[in-house]
Amino acid sequence: MTINAIIYDIEIAKAIPSQNSYCEKGIKYRGGWSDHARMGISVIGCYDYAEDRYRTFCADNSDEFTALWDNRDLCVGFNNIPFDNAVIRATKDANWQCPDDVRCYDLLREIWIASGLEPTFNRKTHGGVGLDAVCEKNFGTKKSGNGALAPVDWQRGKYGTVIDYCLNDVRLTKQLFDVVLLGKPVINPRTGAELVLRMPA
Repeated sequence: MTINAIIYDIEIAKAIPSQNSYCEKGIKYRGGWSDHARMGISVIGCYDYAEDRYRTFCADNSDEFTALWDNRDLCVGFNNIPFDNAVIRATKDANWQCPDDVRCYDLLREIWIASGLEPTFNRKTHGGVGLDAVCEKNFGTKKSGNGALAPVDWQRGKYGTVIDYCLNDVRLTKQLFDVVLLGKPVINPRTGAELVLRMPA
């Protein structure tokens, strides 16, 4: 299917302390998952429908990501509006620019809406529908790592591992979005309900 859209996902450069505040020696950390301005970006992974190819963007080619989304009508992600976009906008250590939210389609938000929930996260009602859980329930496919460990690996120089992990998340997100484009239902892993998500405008 050829549409003028991209799927994208970011990985952060600074780690987030665990719930018990454990921090590994020699690893740079930031305050928490809402400390967007200080997280930094290690890599942005992308699938471009128009050219049918996967791409990666780091600090040295961050302007190419801007050029790409500038020429695409739709930018699709999973939790991308409140997280990925917020981090990109707040990151000042490279020429990162962000898709405007109007042209973005957030699969997680659409799952919440189709489930009768508000489009913003509430810990009591919105949990259990992460990308890993959704894709395992619908396709039997899983993430290849943990987003919280990606910045630790990056700081240890395991760049290939992080890029591979990021692109696998992009692949899973594309797999999910392709179902939406076909008008087929997505199963909510928390409730088992079959949901038909809104088509992007």
